[in-house]
Amino acid sequence: WFPAEAESWNQPSWFLSALTFSNLAMPAVLTRTAALSKAGLQKLFYALTTISVLQKLSFSNTSRFHSHNLATTERQYPLIWNMTRFHPLSALAEMVSGVTAARDVMLDTEEDRKEAAGPMIYFAAAYGSLLLRLTPFDFNDGLVRSALFVPLYSKFLAAMHRDRQSESPSAITQLMRSTPMAKLGSLTFSMFLLHAPLAQLFFKKAAATMVWGRTMPASFFPVYLLSLLTSSFLVNEHIIKSDAVQKMAADAAKWLTARTEGMLRDA
Repeated sequence: WFPAEAESWNQPSWFLSALTFSNLAMPAVLTRTAALSKAGLQKLFYALTTISVLQKLSFSNTSRFHSHNLATTERQYPLIWNMTRFHPLSALAEMVSGVTAARDVMLDTEEDRKEAAGPMIYFAAAYGSLLLRLTPFDFNDGLVRSALFVPLYSKFLAAMHRDRQSESPSAITQLMRSTPMAKLGSLTFSMFLLHAPLAQLFFKKAAATMVWGRTMPASFFPVYLLSLLTSSFLVNEHIIKSDAVQKMAADAAKWLTARTEGMLRDA
């Protein structure tokens, strides 16, 4: 599942397989999460965050704790990084964290909404954590993401949902629900699928030399971003939103439903 030879090209299939595993577990996860109180949900969220951080600490202990070392020193165990990024159980833990945060908001009382902090605070804190890259505390991406960014961004999304229900939503809430942001959001899945192959086509020595005769310079990066947006738009409009593709997905879902109905029941 983690062949060293596929290091360059196989990231999307690793991610999608981990996502598929997590989705298959969701029916059992949702029913048990829904039974928890707000206090139980908060404990579960912090426990899952701790598990995620421990996994990143394990990776950091075998590789490097700081980003500047990752950039200048060859990793000792590159496949451990792939296990860190794409392990199905880790993906499940992160997805359940999101489920927990969403369920916590569903149980809000009117008092909870009044006392909640504004979304901009969490938004600034989440993206402010990326500024650690400019300091001696430039911990690697895995640590910053699991310990700071994901918990803070989850708080931001929950706060934005509460703010959306208020009489006067804040500017960032209105921005996030605007039409341009919604259109950009619709491209995220196709961008995920395409960003690595396109980047390797332009910047990976083996592929870029074969196609262009050299790797592209850093000044080419804006062109790469434009090509990524354009290709993602085309894939989204003509493949993902295609009636034929959607019908095929719906037929597959019906086929699976008919053959798995009742499998998760107790009796």
